[in-house]
Amino acid sequence: GAKESLATLPGLVVCGGRTRDGKPVSDVRRLDLATLRWEAMPSLLLARSHHACCAVRGALVVLGGSLSSGALSSGEVIPSVEMLAKGEGAFTALPPLSCGKISDAAAVMVEEGGSVAGQVLLLGGHARDQGVMSTVHLVDLATG
Repeated sequence: GAKESLATLPGLVVCGGRTRDGKPVSDVRRLDLATLRWEAMPSLLLARSHHACCAVRGALVVLGGSLSSGALSSGEVIPSVEMLAKGEGAFTALPPLSCGKISDAAAVMVEEGGSVAGQVLLLGGHARDQGVMSTVHLVDLATG
């Protein structure tokens, strides 16, 4: 059945987002797909919404987003990058995005990159000064 199929996957993580009244949150939760129970994980350094995240070399990486509790168009979009390394008890700040402030992008790990820290492709997104973007940015996690 579905539960048995889910149990073969490594897990599902949700992080950040917004409350019903629009305030960004720093909560991070992992769904154990074998038991279908949510587990608390270390919180983000910055409460944020409209961010991108992906797994890179066993770590959870969170990129960009908004700190605002209002509409994204009036909110503070950030170039912040955070990482939760496997087995660590807290997120750490990484160098900010060299492509600048971005929100609502999709993040995909680069499998074979030349970086010691790993690389992520940021696809599309929104930048306050550029609007909706159709760009692709290669982000080196060691340098931003």
